Amino acid sequence: MIEATFTKDAKGWSGMQITGHAGSGEYGFDVICASVSMLALNFINSVEVLTGKSPKMELADEGGFLKVEKPQELAPHQEQVWQTLFASVVIGLENLAENSSQYVARPVIK
Repeated sequence: MIEATFTKDAKGWSGMQITGHAGSGEYGFDVICASVSMLALNFINSVEVLTGKSPKMELADEGGFLKVEKPQELAPHQEQVWQTLFASVVIGLENLAENSSQYVARPVIK
């Protein structure tokens, strides 16, 4: 089961932690795990390209764990980009949880 926890600060979304494996298919062919990975990695890459800042990131070598935290000292326009991209990840994971609830838990928001 994939589980996601999203955190907020005074400005909005501040970080996420995604853990687990979907187990919906053979290793390397699990489309649910691939979908979650693509959402998360595209978010990180998009933040870097569109803000010029790199989020703090922890990633387990064997997969199954990703932690992302907002970069420090974002200018107002960079903050807006972060918030918009983050909201997109939340929507994507909520959608996966709704349509694939046996593999993806409903995200927790703290």
